[in-house]
Amino acid sequence: MAGVQATVRRAGPVLLGLLVVACTAVVPRTPSASTIRTAVAPRLTPVPGAPSPISAAGLPSQTTTAFGPVWDALPSSWPGLPGQSASEIGSDASATLVVKGKPLALAGELRTALRARGWMVDVGSPLEDGSVVLDATRDPAGCLAEARFQPNQPGSNDGTLLVYYGASCPFQ
Repeated sequence: MAGVQATVRRAGPVLLGLLVVACTAVVPRTPSASTIRTAVAPRLTPVPGAPSPISAAGLPSQTTTAFGPVWDALPSSWPGLPGQSASEIGSDASATLVVKGKPLALAGELRTALRARGWMVDVGSPLEDGSVVLDATRDPAGCLAEARFQPNQPGSNDGTLLVYYGASCPFQ
């Protein structure tokens, strides 16, 4: 019996320790500042008729692109095309739009609308992938815009229109 009592005496502190651990509330670990991730707002490209990132001065911000510095939105004076809508895929362009129709025909429609607003417009021949680029200029000197019509697939009736509206152009 003395052996049993000695075993109980030695096991007592261990059992007491296990009992304390089992009864202690588990507190979840608080993440450190380095493990907390902050969501980054995506950069969305505004489109005609949609809200745009207008600054306190009443003008949108600007971005430097391969085309050059551009406004981050299109002015209300920029003509829209029938059936165009905002693209969910952003770019560095002033606007990224989904359009319906053949690129060359759409470029012709936009050329007519821009000329009616005082722009000088040149439409290039279709490129190998079916894309068509429209270049436009107007006063003041240095005001340039470019519209790139890209079919989703060669011969497709729907595609993307990227508009680069130069930062040297008036925003009105």
